[in-house]
Amino acid sequence: MRLPVSGFVLVLSAVFALAAQSAVAEDLVAFESAAARSGARTEIRGYLTKPKGAGPFPAVVLLHSCLGLPSNRRAIGETIAGWGYVALFVDDFATRGLKETCAVDFNDALPDAYGALAFLGRLHDVDPTRIAAIGFSQGGDTALQIATGHALPASDDLRFKAVAAFYPPCANQADATLLLPTLILIGAADQVTPAADCERLARRSAAGAKLVVYPGAGHVFDDPQFAGGKEILGMRLEYNRKAAEQSKTALRDFLATELAR
Repeated sequence: MRLPVSGFVLVLSAVFALAAQSAVAEDLVAFESAAARSGARTEIRGYLTKPKGAGPFPAVVLLHSCLGLPSNRRAIGETIAGWGYVALFVDDFATRGLKETCAVDFNDALPDAYGALAFLGRLHDVDPTRIAAIGFSQGGDTALQIATGHALPASDDLRFKAVAAFYPPCANQADATLLLPTLILIGAADQVTPAADCERLARRSAAGAKLVVYPGAGHVFDDPQFAGGKEILGMRLEYNRKAAEQSKTALRDFLATELAR
């Protein structure tokens, strides 16, 4: 049956209205890093993406690798916001003039993560009791520090509720125990952060840990800029489409469980 022109216009208008309702926008924001041991504070930039609606929504703090923000940062934020979460991608480097921190211990990452937690906790459309940390590589190390009790709380009643770590250096937490619900996603062929270290850490969990190892996947398997594989600073980085898609599903399911009301 052919619609009259007026009917077609109404249908088309409805389609565009639905698209507008589901669209999300990214905003550049600034917040203070939480007080470090020295007592110094630093203004940090972040990229905030929100679902449409009034909320309050659960939220996630995203922590980048030692190479900085991923090439698909915006897509990650939009995907997570599309699932119904406020997403804040922390940029540790911009205000410090850094390009990479792959050969050093980046101790500012943990205060930055807790500064982001405090920032989200003050937003009227965020539920401060349902905030998770998600880290990638060096950011995954920070996420695991949070999960193993390296607390630098923004306030007495504000805490991360769960943690997800993509290809983290689990050996850095060799003697620690996971105290928060934790999801670890890593490639079986990762030559930078071996899966075996994460297998040992996942067994030491007091709050429930899920480890997913992707066959054939290497380090930074979810960033399309490394399609075909690249050697950077002595690290073999390679995008793996199948692992990337499967990890996205695993993360969505984990957040839905751990940040449920």
